[in-house]
Parts: sequence; structure tokens; C-alpha cells
Amino acid sequence: MDTLKKAGLMTQHLDLFRHMQDLRSLLQLAAHMEERGDRAALIGQEGLTLIGTDTVSDASITTSKGATITAPVAYRLMAQLKGFDDEEYTVNRKELAALNARAVAELESSDALRAFADTLARISAAPQTPAQPAQSAEPAQAERPARGRRGAEEQTGEQPAA
Repeated sequence: MDTLKKAGLMTQHLDLFRHMQDLRSLLQLAAHMEERGDRAALIGQEGLTLIGTDTVSDASITTSKGATITAPVAYRLMAQLKGFDDEEYTVNRKELAALNARAVAELESSDALRAFADTLARISAAPQTPAQPAQSAEPAQAERPARGRRGAEEQTGEQPAA
């Protein structure tokens, strides 16, 4: 199966990938809060506020590891996890950790992840096309033409260059 076909099979899982990326941002937010010693976060559609030894409020927050958490993404995921709409969500570190753990568990048992696993299995089981020879056959194929060429030169009486 060629690379383009494999990539095409992956496109059906883009929603899963986006959801995983969004979930990752909340996991990074929790780690950032832990690192800073923040007690709580206020998450709105347009801003994030971390409350701890110092208060930080912005439309996006960049962690010490360079990850960026944006308010709209965090807000959308919090609305899904909390199960109700609100102007702003307030979470402490323990609650955010629990929400993240539940979200990961739900993702692990989701139909979308099972469908992705099935796609990976199909891609792994697909036979290689002739354009992609197996690596083990490649060295043997490279040696054979060189031997045949030397034999052809000897028949014509030419000496190979040193």
C-alpha cells in the first residue's frame, strides 16, 4: 500500500487527532499549574486566569516547556468535560486532574480510538507494493547487476578501470 493511500486512510481520524490535541493542552495546563503552584484556574472563552502565588491572566498561556494553551480550546474542552455551558469555568488542581483522568479513560475506551486501531492494523497488514521492495532483498539485488556487468566487460575484451 503506497504512502498516499495510507495517509488517505488517516484522514477519517482527523476529529480524533484534534480531540487528542485539545486534551493534551488541558493536560499541559494541569502540569503547568502544578509546576507554578497554582491553586485554581478560571477558564473563559477569551481568557485564562491562573491563581496561585501570583495571578496570570491572558488569552493564551505558554508553559515552561513551550506548550501554548489557548482560552477557546480550554473553554470548549471544559464545557464538554463539565457537561454544562457557563460563561467561565473554575477548577482547582485536583478537579482538573480528575477531569483529565476521566477524559483520557473515555478516550481510551472510545469507538473512535478502536476505529483508529483497526486502521493501523489494516495499514500494517497491507502488502508492500513493487515500488517499495523489502529491505532484505535490496542488498542482494544491488550485488547481482555488478557481477553481470563485469562478466559482460570480460566478454568484450575491455579491462575495467581501476
